[in-house]
Amino acid sequence: MADVVSPPVHAGRVPVTTRFSRWARTWNHAVTALAAAVTAFAGWQNRWISDDGLIVTRTVRQLLAGNGPVFNVGERVETGTSTAWTYLVALVSWVSGGDAAFVAVLLGLGCTVAAVTFAVLGAVRLHGGSGWLLPAGVLVVLALPPFWEFATSGLETGLVFLWTGLSWWLLVRAAWGGPVLPPVFVLGLAPLVRPELTLAYLVFLGALLVLRWPGRRAAVRWFAMSVALPVAYQVFRMGYYGLLVPNTALAKEAGESRWARGLLYAGDTVLTYQLVGPLLAVVPLALWACRTRRDLVASLAPLLAGILTLLYVLRVGGDFMHGRMLLPALLLVLLPAMVLPPRAMTGLVCVAVALWAVLCATSLRVPYAWNVGPDGIADERGFYVAWTRDPHPVTAEPYVRARAEPLGARTDIGLHVPGTGLGPVPLRDDGPARLAVTGDVLGTLGASLPLDVLVVDRLGLANALGSHMTSACGQRVGHEKPLPFEYVYADYMARGVTLRDARFGAEVERIRGELAGGRFLDLLEATRAPLTPRRFWDNLVGAPARTAFRFSPPGVSCPS
Repeated sequence: MADVVSPPVHAGRVPVTTRFSRWARTWNHAVTALAAAVTAFAGWQNRWISDDGLIVTRTVRQLLAGNGPVFNVGERVETGTSTAWTYLVALVSWVSGGDAAFVAVLLGLGCTVAAVTFAVLGAVRLHGGSGWLLPAGVLVVLALPPFWEFATSGLETGLVFLWTGLSWWLLVRAAWGGPVLPPVFVLGLAPLVRPELTLAYLVFLGALLVLRWPGRRAAVRWFAMSVALPVAYQVFRMGYYGLLVPNTALAKEAGESRWARGLLYAGDTVLTYQLVGPLLAVVPLALWACRTRRDLVASLAPLLAGILTLLYVLRVGGDFMHGRMLLPALLLVLLPAMVLPPRAMTGLVCVAVALWAVLCATSLRVPYAWNVGPDGIADERGFYVAWTRDPHPVTAEPYVRARAEPLGARTDIGLHVPGTGLGPVPLRDDGPARLAVTGDVLGTLGASLPLDVLVVDRLGLANALGSHMTSACGQRVGHEKPLPFEYVYADYMARGVTLRDARFGAEVERIRGELAGGRFLDLLEATRAPLTPRRFWDNLVGAPARTAFRFSPPGVSCPS
């Protein structure tokens, strides 16, 4: 057999294939960096904090003031859906000494930029980082106006994006022989970031076990490590707040099925931005590009997780903010398609998606811009930009200025219930507050008043009594439980006060008797009684029954 003579390699000359590989990696890094830069630019141009974001920051301020993770002093009610977000904002605010609202805005933007970076890096690794890759799914993400708007907003959406992108990158890295414990830990944070992410956690952890099966005992250890922190917090939640879930889940009745409303919500986003075409174009190509079983398992994990997340959003009826609840599901299904290998079909699809992206980013908008649509879905950022008359309301100040008839919180006392015509009445004397005010725009009201003022939420997000109402109004998700004024007076007015309206006063006294015993008393004691070890235990064991408790008040008046 003749010797095979290799071609000479001249000193100092880099092989052509190596040069192409370097150029390809440089190109892929440039695509990743550009995607992150576009995210940062678009998010900053649309920076704002929502009224719901101000709800979070009041809890953060209470926490930093030493009053605990509560909205009102003396009432243990969990008003934040994302535990991790509340404590992250509190930590950064404490370390930096900055305004909690602006910290939340900057943190949201930073999380979103990092999320896009990890999402693209994960797809690059999936499809082979040494070859040329074309931007595909990332164009869909970057072109969506709701993605720009909820990159900030003061809510946990940016952290949800970060968990999604980071989990994806860690999963792909582990599939190719990388460390396993980091994804095990990060995946376990899912229910603390947002409860419904538990669906994605189960899928991602299942994929990790398929890709890196360690044996039965080690798999049990992985699972135990991943759930240790969420389980510990769940015990705290049940003992401290007396419920199985955040109070917001009760206020929005997240356990009910509202498929028709959910489809309406999804259609509001999908049809507005004509998303069907781009999704059907890039997602199948990501699966087609899979070369091995490992590639296929890694690609199917976020796709399945996104479908389950979408089904959850449809089941609970979506949200009242345009696009917000669909964004995590969209990001999940697009993860393996963020970038794609350059083939003939892929090139054509990427060009078509790029043209759609330009159209979407420049022209496609909701028909109810700056307002609330006829189906109760709002252009949330546009609405508050118009209301505050500030193009970038990133602190509480523009909201406080826009709020009508602010009280002199340092001089007023008593219970103030606007809309009843009864004027202020004496406040019950068994609580720490000297002033209590009701309102519907909870974040703004909470930002307008000092932390020692009791802000009574009639929509149930921050009110233990209101959240346990049965849903009475079906127009807007999260606005379906307006607590009747009679219950507010019965709960907070001092005893022995005679109201001018005798019929109204008689109903208040009837309700007061109702609140003094049975399930009502248990509910109020769970949130207001001093937190002794005995109280913690009673809250803990009674949490399931307390969470299931509902009552149907008569005479509910739904907001127009």
